[in-house]
Amino acid sequence: MTAPTLLERLAEQVAARPGAVALRHRGADLTYRELDDWSGRLAARLAAKGTGPGSIVALAAQRGPAAVAGVLAVLRTGAAYLGLDPAIPARRQRRMVEETGPHCVLAEPGLDQFPTLDVPRVTLAPLADGPLHRAPEHEPDDDALFHVVYTSGTTGNPKGVRISRRSVRGRLEWMWQDHPFGENAVLAVQKSLALVASPWELLGGLLRGVPSIVLDTDELLDPALFAETVRRERITHLFLTPQLIAGLLEESARLPDGHRPVLVTSGADILPVDTVRRFREVWPDATLLNLYGMTETASNVAAYDTARMPADAERVPVGSPVAGASLSVRDRLGRRLPPGTTGEVWVSGPPLALGYLGGDSEERFTTDPDGHRHHRTGDRGRLLPDGALEIAGRADNQIKVRGHRVELEEIESTLRKAPGVTDTGAYAETENGEARVVACFTADEETAPAALRGHLRDRLPDYMLPARLQRVPRLPSGTNGKLDRTALRALVDGIGQERTSGFTPSDATEAAVAALWEELLGAPPAAADQNFFDAGGHSLLAVRLANRLAAPAGRRVPLRRILGAPTVTAIAALCRETRQEDRI
Repeated sequence: MTAPTLLERLAEQVAARPGAVALRHRGADLTYRELDDWSGRLAARLAAKGTGPGSIVALAAQRGPAAVAGVLAVLRTGAAYLGLDPAIPARRQRRMVEETGPHCVLAEPGLDQFPTLDVPRVTLAPLADGPLHRAPEHEPDDDALFHVVYTSGTTGNPKGVRISRRSVRGRLEWMWQDHPFGENAVLAVQKSLALVASPWELLGGLLRGVPSIVLDTDELLDPALFAETVRRERITHLFLTPQLIAGLLEESARLPDGHRPVLVTSGADILPVDTVRRFREVWPDATLLNLYGMTETASNVAAYDTARMPADAERVPVGSPVAGASLSVRDRLGRRLPPGTTGEVWVSGPPLALGYLGGDSEERFTTDPDGHRHHRTGDRGRLLPDGALEIAGRADNQIKVRGHRVELEEIESTLRKAPGVTDTGAYAETENGEARVVACFTADEETAPAALRGHLRDRLPDYMLPARLQRVPRLPSGTNGKLDRTALRALVDGIGQERTSGFTPSDATEAAVAALWEELLGAPPAAADQNFFDAGGHSLLAVRLANRLAAPAGRRVPLRRILGAPTVTAIAALCRETRQEDRI
C-alpha cells in the first residue's frame, strides 16, 4: 500500500481535528482549519499568477506561522520553494534569487528584497476571504523538486542544492516510524526555513496531529528564556545544535519544575562527549540522538542513540544509516575500506539531493559503473566493529560554526573583494570548545578594520563573520604554491592581538563592562561607541556577556536590551539602570 502524500496527511489532520492547535506562536494559537484555509487561499493566489508544477517560489518569511502557511501553499500548487531568511544579508539574498530564477515571490510585508526582479508577487499575510486552491489530481512525483537550499561554497560564492520530494518525505517517514510521537507530544520549531533540516520542524508534528510551538529569536539566544519556554509549553521534541543543548541543560537543571523532553536530536555539528554525560544527569529518561547528514543529503542519513555510548568514549559516533541511506568509507580512489580504517565518507540512496543549481555537481556527486549515485561528503570517518560510523574530521577546509557549514574559501573570496585588499587567507581555531574564524589580509595602504567588517557584514551571514581580522605583511605559501594555513596561524600568533584602546572608563561600572568585553573578545573596546558585533562579537558571545553582567548590574541584564545598545557605554548604562530599578 502506498504511503499517503504530505498533502494527503495534512487533509487527514484537518478533517480529524479542525479546531485543534496546529501552531502556537507568542501565545497565539492557529488551528488546523485556520492554517488550511490560509494556505489554501495563498495557493489560489499563487496559482492565479501561473505558479504550478515545475515552478520555484522565492519564499521570504520570519520563523513563524506565516512561514508554515507559505510552505504549504507552495506545495499545494505543486511548485517548489527557495527559503529566504531575513537574517541573510540582502546582497546574498539577491544573488540566490538571481541564480534560482523564481517564477514568483511570496514574501511577508517588508521582506521582499528584490525590487528589480520582474516576476509576480503575492503577499504572505493572513487572508480572511478569497477562493481556496483545489488540490491537483496528481501531485508531482517523488523526483520533483521540493526546495532549494543554499550553503557555503568553496568557489567563493554560496551554492544552491536541489532537494527532491523523495528526500524530504523519506526523512519525515523515518522519524515517524522509528521515533513515533507519544501522547501529549509537543514539537519545537526553531529553524529558519532556509535550512535543509527545517521541513522536519515545519511539517513533522503538523502532519501527525502534534502541536508545534514556534520559538522566538530571543528564546533561542537566551538559554534561560529557552528553558522556561520548554517548561511552560511542555515541549517534548526538540531538534537542536550541540550548543543549544548545552545551554538548555544548564538552565533546565536550575528550574524547580521536573518537566523533561522525550526526544532531543542533535545535528549540524560535533556532539561533545561531555554534553552527552550531562544530558544523562539532567534528563536520565529522555532519548538523545546524535544525527549525521549535510545539505546534499536532505539533512540526516545516520543516527546514534547516545544511551549506547560507552563510559570511556572519546567521540560520540553518528551511528547507522537511516531513511534508506547507504554509508561507506573509501580511499582517494573510491575503493571501500574495511571497518576501523579511516577514509572519506560516501553516502548513497534516496536521501541524495538532485544536485547543485547550474549542474556543477561532478566534484561531490559521482555515479559508479552500476549506475548508483554517491555523494562524497569530504568528512573523514571510520566504521566501528558494531557498524556505527564515527567522524574524525574533514579532508578539506570546511568547518562548522555554531552549527552552520562554512567554507573558508568563501570568506577569503568575499574579503578579497573589499577596497584596498590585495590578498586574503583564513583559518579556524577553537576557543572555549567553539570554532571561530581568523581572517587575514594584505593591503596596499592602511585599511580600517571597521570598513572591512562592514563590507563582510553586507555580504555574509552572521555566523560566517570572522571573530578576528588581522593585517599581515604576507600570506605564506606551501611547496605547492597554495596558502599554508598552519604557517599563517603561526604568523598571526607571532603578531599577537591588537590591544590598544581609545576608551577610558568613567567609573567602576564601565571598567567592569570593559573588562568583560576584553575577556570575551580578546581585546579591549577601541572606543566608547564601538559596536560589540563590529569588534568580533556574535550572538552566543552576547549571551555570555549578558550572563556575566549580573555582577556589575546586580542581576542579569536582559539580552534583548544588550542587542539594542551594544556599545560599552550603553551596556554600562543598562547596568546602572538595572541597579536603580532594584532599589525602587
